[in-house]
Order: sequence, then structure tokens, then C-alpha cells
Amino acid sequence: MGLSRKLANRFLVLVAVMLVASTLQLVAQDVQVTARVDSNNILIGDWIRLHIEARHQEGAQVQFPALADSLQGMEVVRRDSITTQKVNQQVLESITYTLTAFDTGTFVIPPLPVTYYSPGDKTPRSAETLPIPIFVHSVGIVDTSKDIKDIKPPVSLSITFAEMLPYILGVIGIGAVSWLVYYLLKKRKRGETFIPQAPPRPAHEIALEALRALESENMWQRGLMKEYHSQLTDIIRAYIEGRYHVMALEMITDEILIAPAIKTLDPQAREQLRDMLVLADLVKFAKFQPTPEENTRSMRSAHSFVEVTMQHTPVPVRQEVVSEGVAS
Repeated sequence: MGLSRKLANRFLVLVAVMLVASTLQLVAQDVQVTARVDSNNILIGDWIRLHIEARHQEGAQVQFPALADSLQGMEVVRRDSITTQKVNQQVLESITYTLTAFDTGTFVIPPLPVTYYSPGDKTPRSAETLPIPIFVHSVGIVDTSKDIKDIKPPVSLSITFAEMLPYILGVIGIGAVSWLVYYLLKKRKRGETFIPQAPPRPAHEIALEALRALESENMWQRGLMKEYHSQLTDIIRAYIEGRYHVMALEMITDEILIAPAIKTLDPQAREQLRDMLVLADLVKFAKFQPTPEENTRSMRSAHSFVEVTMQHTPVPVRQEVVSEGVAS
């Protein structure tokens, strides 16, 4: 009886969704909007992807809905970047949202509005997707006599070049130091004079090279917001250490901003540094989801901060001068 009642409830939900869907306008004048999911049945805590597609003629502009952190009882885990391709002399734009649910039951993804502008017309119009029912199931009866297992296995992420870069630089550094020690000992045995090596690379060259490498990884476009802002600010903190001898990697944001060497910088450079560090703190500690414009602006601010400050003369450290006595 319980199973029959569940099936009847699901049938009623599907009928209701179809009745609502029949009243929605899916094909507007120039834009056809569709929404689909990978599956209508998931386990509690599992992920499901919602794909929204807009097919339109060339020249039309489309604005996808800006979903909040929750959607009718379901949590929005990730938002992917918009993709565009040409299909049969039309343009197909699509965006994917990753959703999850932590309660069992029946959920309905409501009709989602997509705003668009026809070519040569600035009048905003709207088209809506169909509602989609989602059935969230429990994991069933748990046998406490057996070992506890995860609902989903751990997700393995590929290691990027930016993540491997510190280890590569560390190995190169150890090898260089070992070679230098060997070289000096060999020269001392031969009685040869040591020729000073070239000075280390300037801090701004290292920082700009690391920023270009990070930008090529497209991390925030792949949903790795926290990793992107952490590595971005670590590059700038390392640059500040190398350029101004401020232990920025060990300081919090407020300590960096009040450091004497930083307070002497151009106000615009300080403002760019503050905005970049504060946004990174919000992403890392408050789970803030910045917009694509904010992500891009942080990278531009990092480049600008390095390029402006590398021409700035650091404030000299005050030292006591000891003069030797000279006979008059």
C-alpha cells in the first residue's frame, strides 16, 4: 500500500507539472528556451545538473537567470560558464547549474525566465522554461552491523600546473643550492677566485610570470573560486615580501594594509590591493560567490598593482651610522 501511494503521488505531481507546462510559452519571437536535468531521481545529498539552453538567431542578446543559493528547497552548488556554439545557422547558448538536496521528497524546479533582446530592438522580452519535477530518495534502511560508507565516493580532482608550481620551484631551488655549494668547494680546493653570480630575479618578474600562469588555468571559470583567489593573493603576498620585505604571507589583510611600506604607496594602488585581499577573504572564509566581473577585476588589479609598484622606490630602513674617529 505504501509503494502504491508513493507511485500515485508521483503520478499526480507529473500530471500537475504537465498541466502547468501546457500554459507556458516556450517559443518566443526569436528565442527558444529549454531546460533539462540529467535525471529526475537522485539520492539525498547527490548532485544533479540543470542545463538551460537558449536557441536564437545571430544578433540577439540573451540573459540567463541569476539563481540564488537555493532553488525551491534545493541548494545551488556551482554555476558553470556560458557556452556558445552555432547550430544550423542559429546560435545555441547554454549554462549549467549543479544542484543538490538534503531532504527527501518531491521538488519542482520552477519555470525560469530568460530575458532577451531581438536584433536591432532594445525592448526586453522574456521566455520561460518548463517546470521539472525532481524526486529525492533516501539511502534506505541502514544496517548498523556493517561499516559506515559514504553516499558518494570522494571526487578526485586533477592537479593543475599552478598547484605543482611551488613544488617544481622548490626542487629547482634545492638543486641550485646543492650545485652552488659543490661549485664553491671545488673552487676553494683549486684556489680559484669565486666570481659572483648574477643577482636574483626581480620580484615583479616572478609575480607577473606567476599571474600569467594562473590566468591561463581558467580556475574560476571551472568553479574553483576559492583556489583561484587563494593563489592570486598568495602571488601578490609573495611579491610584497620580495619587493618591500614585509612578511605578507604570514599576515592577515589588515596587517598588510597598515605596514609602513604599503602605506607609502599610491592611494590607487593601495585601494586595488585592499579590494583584492578583502574579496579573497570573503571567498575563502564566507563562501562568497563573486561575479565573473569581480573575478576578472581582481586579476586586472593584481597586474596593475605589480606594474605600478615595481617603479616605486621602497622606503629605506633607518639604520644608525657609526663613524670612525679620525685624528685631526
